[in-house]
Amino acid sequence: MEIRTYISLVATWRMIIILGIISLVYACSCPDEKISHLSAIAPSRHTLLAVTPSLSLQLTGDTLNKSYPQLRTGKVFPITGLLRVDGILYRFMGGDSLRISPLASLSEDTVGWTGKYSFLFPGKGWEQRIYDDSWWSEGKGAFGPVKGYYYPAHTLWGAENIYVRRHIKVDNKEVFKNHKVYARYVCDDQIKLFCNGGFLLENGFTHLTKCQRLTDEAVSQIVDGDNVLAAYCRNTGGAGLLDFGLYIENKTYADAKPATLKKIDVQATQTQFIFQCGEVDLQIDFVSPSLSEKWDLTDWPVGFLSYQVCTESGKEHAVEVLFDVDTEWMFDKREIDSWIEQDWRFVKSDSLYLAMAADETTFSCMDGHAILSQKLYVGNERDKDSSGVLLVGYEEGQVLQYDGEALSPLWNSDGTREVKELMKSVGNRYKELKAECDILDNRWNTKALQAGDKTLAEQMLPAYRNFISSHRFISSSDNKLFCFGDTLGNVREAYENFPTLLFFNRTDWMKGLLNPVFAYCEDIHWVKKYPPYDIGLYPIASKQVKLEDCAVEAAANMLMMTTAIVEAEQDFDYAGMHWEQLEVWADYLQQKMKKEIYPIIGLLDENDERVKCVLGLAAYYKLIQLKGNL
Repeated sequence: MEIRTYISLVATWRMIIILGIISLVYACSCPDEKISHLSAIAPSRHTLLAVTPSLSLQLTGDTLNKSYPQLRTGKVFPITGLLRVDGILYRFMGGDSLRISPLASLSEDTVGWTGKYSFLFPGKGWEQRIYDDSWWSEGKGAFGPVKGYYYPAHTLWGAENIYVRRHIKVDNKEVFKNHKVYARYVCDDQIKLFCNGGFLLENGFTHLTKCQRLTDEAVSQIVDGDNVLAAYCRNTGGAGLLDFGLYIENKTYADAKPATLKKIDVQATQTQFIFQCGEVDLQIDFVSPSLSEKWDLTDWPVGFLSYQVCTESGKEHAVEVLFDVDTEWMFDKREIDSWIEQDWRFVKSDSLYLAMAADETTFSCMDGHAILSQKLYVGNERDKDSSGVLLVGYEEGQVLQYDGEALSPLWNSDGTREVKELMKSVGNRYKELKAECDILDNRWNTKALQAGDKTLAEQMLPAYRNFISSHRFISSSDNKLFCFGDTLGNVREAYENFPTLLFFNRTDWMKGLLNPVFAYCEDIHWVKKYPPYDIGLYPIASKQVKLEDCAVEAAANMLMMTTAIVEAEQDFDYAGMHWEQLEVWADYLQQKMKKEIYPIIGLLDENDERVKCVLGLAAYYKLIQLKGNL
C-alpha cells in the first residue's frame, strides 16, 4: 500500500511540475497582445516604489493621501505631497504633518534645560506630579559625560542610577486637542519615562534620538500649570547618557484639503493614481525602473514619481506641486545638502537623495524638512510644461562580506559609480522609461489574465516589485550574479519566489538566487550531503542563521528549482555546471527514502518530508531525461 501511494504521489507531482512549467513558459513566450486598457489591479498591500531593500515604500490599499508610505521595517517614510491650485492646497500623499514643535526641548535642540536629579533612590512616589523635590540637586540637562562625547551633556553623571524630574509649564492644555504629542529621548543604557506619575515608556540603549507618540490616556494626564516629566535611567557600563523632552505636532499643512482619489492601478512595474484637486486632475505614477528590460537597470537604487496635471475645462490655473520630506524623522539628523548639477536640483540627507529638474524648481529647508516644489502649467497652450518628475535614490552603507571578500552591488561592481550619476541617467530619460514600463505592464497584465482570473493578476503582478524591493543583487568575485534577501541564500524563500520569477521569465534572477548556494556547497569547507538552509544574515555570509538544517526540504527545493531553470531555458548547461552537486543531493534523498519508514497518516501537504523527498527525486529524474534530450 505504501509503495503504491508513493508511486501515485510521484506521478501526480511530476505531472503538476511539468504542466505548471509548460504553461508558465508558454505564458512568458507567447506574442505580445496590446490591449487598450489595463485591468485595474488594487491589492490590499503592495510595494509602491522599489528603490533598495532599505528604502522600498509600502502602501496599504488606497491610503496614499490618508497615511504615510512605510518602509519594509514598518517605519513611516515621512513624505507629504501637495498640489496648490489657484492658492488652495490639496494633499495627495501623506497623512497629517510630522512636523513637531517643542514643549520641552532636548538638550541638542537648545543650550540645555534645568531639572532636579538624584543618584540615590528617592523613595516611593518620586515620579508623581505632587512630590517634594526641593532637597534634590539641580542640574542642567542632558546628563552624561560633559566633555569629548558625541552628545551635548551639561551635568556629569557617573553613577549607575539617576532619577530626574523635569518641570514643564502648560498655559492651556487645549493646544493638545486634535494634535499628536510625542516624547523624545536618548538614553544609555535603560530608561523609564513618566508624565505626572503615569507610565509612558520603557526602552534600552539608543545612541539615536527616539520619538514615541503618547497615548490619548497619557495626554489626558497633562494639566494646566505645572507638569512633571520624570525619568529613571540605569547605566550598566561605560558612559551613561540621559536626555528627554516633550513635543507637539505642528500642523503646517492643516489647511490642506484631501485630494479626491479617482483611480488607483497597481501593475508589475508601477502604480498609478489619479486625484481630483478642484478643477484640476493630477496623475502621479510611482515607477520602479530597476524592472526595466530594454535598459538593464537591475539593482539601480533609483526610483521616480512622474506627475502630470490637466483640466477638462480648458481654463488656465496657477498650479504648483510640492514635496516635503522630514529628514530628521527619518535619520535623526537635520543636515541637508542641496546643489544644482547638469540641470538637476539635488537634495541629500544621510543616505537619501532627491532630485527635480532645476528649471522652475525651488528648494527650501526648515526644521529638518527638505521641501521641493515646481510650478506647472494648466490651460490651452501646449508649449508649456504640465508634467515633471521627482527622483528618489538611496545609497546603502553596508557592504556584503562573503568568504573573506567585500562584494560590490551589481550597479557599482567596479566601485566607480555614484548614486547621483544614476539618478541623472534615469531622470534624463524618465519619459522613455515610463513608456517602456507601460508596454511591460501591458504585456504582463494580459498574460496574467490569460493564465488565470483577476485574483491571479492581483497576486502575481505586485509580487514582481515585491521581489526586487527585498533583494540585493551582488557581483561575485568570478562575475556571477548573487541575489540575496535579508537572510542570505535562504533556500525556502528562493523556492517561494520561483513561481513569480518563472512567470516573468527572469531565469537570470532565478540563477542569482541559487548561485550563492551552489558556490557555498561546492566549496571545500562544506562537507554535508545536503544544502544549508541559509548562509548568513545580511551583510555577512558566515554561518547558517536557522538552527535546524531542514535538510530534506533544502535538497528537494534545490533540485526542483534547478529543474525549473532548465525547463524554462530548454538548455541543460546550468544543471551541467553543478551536476556533481545535484547528484549528491539526489543520493541523499534516495538514502533518506530507503532508511526512513514514513507511515502514511493523514493528509499530506507540500512541506511534508515525505512529499519533499518524492518531489525532489521526481525533479532529479526529470533532469536525467533532459540531460539526454537537450
